[in-house]
Amino acid sequence: MVKYFIFLYCINSILILIIKKRIEKENSDTERKIDYFWLLLISLFVPLLGALGVLVVIKLSNRKGKEKRYIHHERFYVNNFNEVGLLSLKRRESIPFFAAMQSVDDIGKYLVVRLMENKIPKQGKYLKVAVGEPNKETAHYAATALNLLNKRYETTINNMLLSLRENSSIQGYKNILYVYKDYLTSDVVSDTLLKEKKETYENLLKEAIKQFPNEVLFYEQLAIFYWENCKENQAVSLSEKVISHFPNTAECYFILLNYYYMAHDKKQINKVLAKIEKHYSERIPLRLQSVLELIKG
Repeated sequence: MVKYFIFLYCINSILILIIKKRIEKENSDTERKIDYFWLLLISLFVPLLGALGVLVVIKLSNRKGKEKRYIHHERFYVNNFNEVGLLSLKRRESIPFFAAMQSVDDIGKYLVVRLMENKIPKQGKYLKVAVGEPNKETAHYAATALNLLNKRYETTINNMLLSLRENSSIQGYKNILYVYKDYLTSDVVSDTLLKEKKETYENLLKEAIKQFPNEVLFYEQLAIFYWENCKENQAVSLSEKVISHFPNTAECYFILLNYYYMAHDKKQINKVLAKIEKHYSERIPLRLQSVLELIKG
């Protein structure tokens, strides 16, 4: 655009100079020559002033346009903000460890030791990554750490089982089930043993239910176990039975709402909602509130 303006301005200047020469040749009056001179001089500067005016207008227009676009983004809403936030947190948690493991500095083994000392979710996941590192010392530390953590869990669980066999109690079952679930979710268990460990955990839950049939927590944990391990039909069937005997169980309502919502079964959803309204008329548990907001929204 600037090139075109310069080109046209040069043509304009040449034409003005030609006109000036012709006027001077045809008119010898000194006063008229001065008038013509100023008119021609103004003709040279008017295009420049016009171009500057256009430039100012463009700048102001761009600034105003940016302000509008900023307001537009400021008013932009994300429907699943909580999910995006949680996903972002999960990704941020994993970045420092993986980035450090891939660094050129020999800090892998120190990271492994720190990782073993600090209990975090999916602890075994990071250790298994370290086992595959090309640095042999780091891989050795990671493998040793996995073995140690496995032994710790196994020893704790075995001691709890012995104590439970000597003196069966609700609290004893709660304690061992808590440790066992923590063991499974830590991702420390090898893939080859995971299925066997899950079966043992399931049998412990069934044993606890048999021993203490009036303790709703054991039913809830079994229903959650089914749900988290892709046994939806068993989870739903158990949840329905639990609700009929323990109408104040939030976990089973949570499973049923999720299941019927994904199945688009409005009839069953309305039935579950009616039960929730009846048994939680004063205060709905926080775990259910998010699901209810999603369904009603």
